[in-house]
Order: sequence, then C-alpha cells, then structure tokens
Amino acid sequence: MSENDLYDDPELYDRLFPATEQFYLEEAGKRGGRVLELGRGTGRLTVSIAQSGIDIVGVDLSDSMLEAARRKARAAGVEVPFVRADMRDLSLDGQFETILIPGNSLLHLLSNEELKRCFAGVRRHLAPGGRLVFDISKWDMSRYARDPAQRYPVITQGDITVEETSSYDAAAQVRDVVWYLSTASASDFRKIEYRLRVIFPQELLLLLETAGFNLEARYGEFTREPFGASSRRQVCICAV
Repeated sequence: MSENDLYDDPELYDRLFPATEQFYLEEAGKRGGRVLELGRGTGRLTVSIAQSGIDIVGVDLSDSMLEAARRKARAAGVEVPFVRADMRDLSLDGQFETILIPGNSLLHLLSNEELKRCFAGVRRHLAPGGRLVFDISKWDMSRYARDPAQRYPVITQGDITVEETSSYDAAAQVRDVVWYLSTASASDFRKIEYRLRVIFPQELLLLLETAGFNLEARYGEFTREPFGASSRRQVCICAV
C-alpha cells in the first residue's frame, strides 16, 4: 500500500474531498479516552477532534499527507502525535477507546489477507468496551459494467471537474480507476490513477464476523439514515 497519485498532493486532495467531520466528531467523543485515526489524510478530522479536547493519535503511510497534517496541527495550535505506520501491521503504544478509519481507507486493502491483518491489528489496539468506526462506499452495480474506454462524470468541486475511466476485475473485486481533472482554462491538467477494493454489503458482515467484530450499527450516510439498497455508503460502528 505505497503512496499513490491520490495522496501526493495534499492541497488538491483537500479541494476534491471536503471534510465530513460531524459524524466522526460525535463518535470520537462518545466513549472518552484515547482515539486512534487510521488513514487520516491531511489531518482535517484529526485536528478538529484534537481541538475538541480529545486525546487522538493520527496514523498514515503517506509522507506528504503526514507533513500536511503536522502543518495543520501547528496552525491550529494543537499537539497531535502523527505516526507513519501501515494499518495492516499496527504496533503502537497502548490501547484506544475508539478507532476511526474514515474516507474509504479500508478499500485500499485489496486482498482478504490485508483486511484480516488490519482488523487483527485494530482488535489488539482496541480497549475493552471500545468501538471501531469506519465508512466505505457502496457503489451502484452499474459502475462495474461500464465501458473502460469511456469517460464518465464523477464530481465537481469548485472550479475543478472530475471525469473517470474504470475497469473492474470481478474475480479480485478490484476497481482500477483513472481520474481526469479539468478546469475551464485547463483541460485534463491532472491525471490520477488508483485502485480500490469492492466490498459488498453482505460480504462486509462476514468479514467483520470472521475478524471477531459485532456490527452494532450500519448507516447509509453520515446523517445516520438507515442503510438500504439505495445507500451510497456503509457507515459502520463495531464492537468486539
């Protein structure tokens, strides 16, 4: 899980992915104690949680993202330990009452073995009575049958529009995606390539059960609406 095109430009990352903080802020404060955030990107959520007075540690594998997070913490006047580590092989000091894995970070683990190693590490670091909280996408199945040579619109954030081409390996359940970023004055000014695992809703239940987790709640959005067939996300709260 090496650094890839999505994470080598923290400023662009923040423009493309606006923060969704409220849900995770609420969950981080529910149980008190220490919080661990895995795959914490540019540190927006980590710093917000630290500003609320919660003791939090941020972990990421990307050097550029870690440096961006440290800059954010300094600017906000909070002290946050940011640690370079791989979520597949966690070895940190102590345990945590809440462990957060936001923003599709789990989907960068492309095999069952990698997911098993991650969940095992989370269990080792989760304090008694603690909770694992994460979100992953639940894509429309029509995406998997798209023409890999055709571009499709994805998002518009400010002056940036994003189109994508993608292919889907049905055996491995992995999407290979290419994003083309444009503005009104600069067509295709950036190309970003990345891979994501697809985890189907019923498969997720089995993965969690096999790893020793009990799914306490699954929402279809950060607003805690019920999870269903039309949901865009699987937003999960798990206990051991």
